[in-house]
Amino acid sequence: MRRAPRIRLLLWHASAAIPVLGAAAAFYGPALERAGGAWPAPLDDVYIHFGFARAAALGHPFSWIPGNGYSSGGTSLTYPLALAPGYLLGFRGAWLGLFAALLACAALLDLCRSLRRLLEPRGGPGAASSRWVGWVGWLAPLFVVAVPLLDWSWFSGMEVALLGAVLGRALVAVRRAELAPPARRPAEQLRAGLLAALLVATRPEAIALSAPLAVAVAHAAGSLGAAASLARASLPTALLLGAHAAANRAFTGEWSAAGAVRKLLLSNPYPTPLEKAVEVIKNLAALRVQALESALGGPWLSLVLPLLGAVAALDRRSRRVAVPLLLGAYGALLLVALNATARYQNLRYAAPSLAMLLVAAALGVHALARRGRLAAGVAAALAVAALAAPSAGFARQIDHFARASANIAGQHVEVARRLAARAPRPRRVLLGDAGAIPYLSGIPAIDGLGLGGYRGMPFARASVHGVPAVVELIERLDPAERPDVFALYPSWWGGLADVFGRRVDAVKIEDNVMCAADEKVIYEADWSALAPPGERRAGVIDEVDIADLMDERAHGYAFPSPRAGWVVGAVLPGGGDGAGGDGAPRFDAGRLIPEGREQSFTVGAAAAFARGPAVLALRTDGGGPIALGVAALRDAGGEARVEVPERPAGRWSEIRVPLRDVAPGDRIRIRSLLGTFRSFHVWLLRP
Repeated sequence: MRRAPRIRLLLWHASAAIPVLGAAAAFYGPALERAGGAWPAPLDDVYIHFGFARAAALGHPFSWIPGNGYSSGGTSLTYPLALAPGYLLGFRGAWLGLFAALLACAALLDLCRSLRRLLEPRGGPGAASSRWVGWVGWLAPLFVVAVPLLDWSWFSGMEVALLGAVLGRALVAVRRAELAPPARRPAEQLRAGLLAALLVATRPEAIALSAPLAVAVAHAAGSLGAAASLARASLPTALLLGAHAAANRAFTGEWSAAGAVRKLLLSNPYPTPLEKAVEVIKNLAALRVQALESALGGPWLSLVLPLLGAVAALDRRSRRVAVPLLLGAYGALLLVALNATARYQNLRYAAPSLAMLLVAAALGVHALARRGRLAAGVAAALAVAALAAPSAGFARQIDHFARASANIAGQHVEVARRLAARAPRPRRVLLGDAGAIPYLSGIPAIDGLGLGGYRGMPFARASVHGVPAVVELIERLDPAERPDVFALYPSWWGGLADVFGRRVDAVKIEDNVMCAADEKVIYEADWSALAPPGERRAGVIDEVDIADLMDERAHGYAFPSPRAGWVVGAVLPGGGDGAGGDGAPRFDAGRLIPEGREQSFTVGAAAAFARGPAVLALRTDGGGPIALGVAALRDAGGEARVEVPERPAGRWSEIRVPLRDVAPGDRIRIRSLLGTFRSFHVWLLRP
């Protein structure tokens, strides 16, 4: 790859800047007018990245808010680190978005430059083979900004533009590894592997591209050997994934990142595999129709991009880059379909796939044009079709960008302003989205959905199990540490906002195209129904607080799943159990154990007591007669049937079951033999 003449290169850079900066102005201009003076952000998630960037700039990398501890909720490891210098340079508050916009434009220009390098003839611009293909490189910037749906994500303030820059450099590195002489090839292969790992660090679904790129590097190994080449190209990604998973496990107790725990359909314990498969199919159908069809010009014109990608995949010179791009594009879409939110937020999760398809299509135009005058004419016609077909969507996407930015400014940014102005200043806010509110207000926060992370507590998984499971985690906090205000959507947080909050303010927006609901409500908290941390019942030798995920994990608790074990919660007067048994209302969460299903747990090894008889005390609430089967699995006496009469409504009740022989490490099983057992708390007592 020889360098182009200097004047020609300057002209190309100028021509590249025009469409990129023009597209940026087209999106940012109307949005600035609608955002009320703040830099526009069409997604609240943008401010999640800003929060991580601020924490990194203040010396707390991989934290959402300094003091909250490690968080695995950032979907991009690299993007906050790229934004952090902007915060240090003085781009504070919403104006960090201006730095993000400058970074996006620079990243897209870098992608254009990488694409131009990929489209250069092998012998350089002056080679004989460039006679019919010289024009293709000048189209590279147009391919980058041709799809309005993708442009929406490019300029949204999210990590997509950075991913584009890394994508371009990774592809160039693979091409360099392919063409390098044997003496330099190992270093180029390792460079390609490092950039492939950087792709995954920027967006996790890029693993669908990273893996095929490593195979492509190994395929071009030549005399070096495929195995060693594959190791150099794939080991950086494997080490990154292993280190990230190990850090997650060490600091949060989960191997997976919080975003995967919260959003992946596979993490939901309640649906059956068939029901999850149906949701994945729905996501795929929506992504295909809206992202790969409508956004690309309709049912027929949308086929031009994959057709050109297939031409590149069949071409001997470009296939080692084009095949991974096609596999990555469709593989990433399959991974995204596992995300419960894939169909929302203007299909932003499809953006990486669209970027890969566009680059593959540009390679296909180049491959076709290289075959002579007639083929170059066909390539030009297909290029025009590919670039023109999506253009009808520009007006709609620009308008949506502006309206979404107005939504975020009108609701999230306004709530942040009102919270910051409250007197006395709130000590901590509970919210259900970890973006603008804590970042702009400067108030410490707990994200009830778990994406922000809080001292290793499993809020992400608790939010999947149900709102009462989130309250159980808050109950673990010292009263002075619990949030004193909420900023929540009431429809999302039934059983928390209405039970523990008093409505004091609200922000309602019109023309909502992005927020989860029109109205976000501010509440003052009242946690008086929660138990004091560390409260312990007299005479207890072990206990399991059902639906407290930390307690369940400590006891190896198992609930019936799928279609059972749903989390419920209640605030009821105490039932004479010595833990909230003074008659004052007390909160507890539990699970529904349907007839014929069972729950079980292991008596804590830390509960130091000698083997012997005990009493199992089970908290439940009011309801009709039920029957339980209770067994300590090491007890030769087998399962004991317990008939439970009707219990009074509106208060806690307790079921007592004698156990003949129990010790730490024993497994206790509780089956529902008749009716649904509402299981809230288990105590093991000495008789």
